[in-house]
Amino acid sequence: MASGYWENADPVNMFILLLHPIVALAVIVWMVRQHRWRQRGSLLKGEDRKSAVQSHERDGEKIYIVAWFLVIGGFTANVITNFRSTGHLSFDSLLPSGAGGLHAGGGLLGMALLTVLWRKGRATKKLRDSGEKWASEKQRHGRASDVIMILIAIHAFLGFLWLIQLYTPSSF
Repeated sequence: MASGYWENADPVNMFILLLHPIVALAVIVWMVRQHRWRQRGSLLKGEDRKSAVQSHERDGEKIYIVAWFLVIGGFTANVITNFRSTGHLSFDSLLPSGAGGLHAGGGLLGMALLTVLWRKGRATKKLRDSGEKWASEKQRHGRASDVIMILIAIHAFLGFLWLIQLYTPSSF
């Protein structure tokens, strides 16, 4: 890294940009715990299981809402820091190029897939509560969560690459 680069970086912009990945790490940990439900749930019986299912469902609703705020916050942070740096708004601040564009596009794709997962979870609950067969819907919900966990890892890695790209001097 060139000497003096970090000293000249705007600390407010750095804070705004780093807020998204810091919060995202917390949400990812929460999502991993939520995903582990499939392992934990099979070990529980009776009232413990009922209570754990309710907790899993509540956490799923909360994660879905928080994920929307996280994605909107990421786009907002990028727009704000670009505006603070350049003094004008541009389309590039919404959908950047390079690793940033892949990360931003992945965020939108991830929210679409998370919406499918959320709907599958709600459909499972509705079928279960109505006394209908719900095992296949539960299985689809679980498989969707497996795919999303893999995509989250890829998405986080692309975000990490983008941060490196943003804070590495171009003469490197």
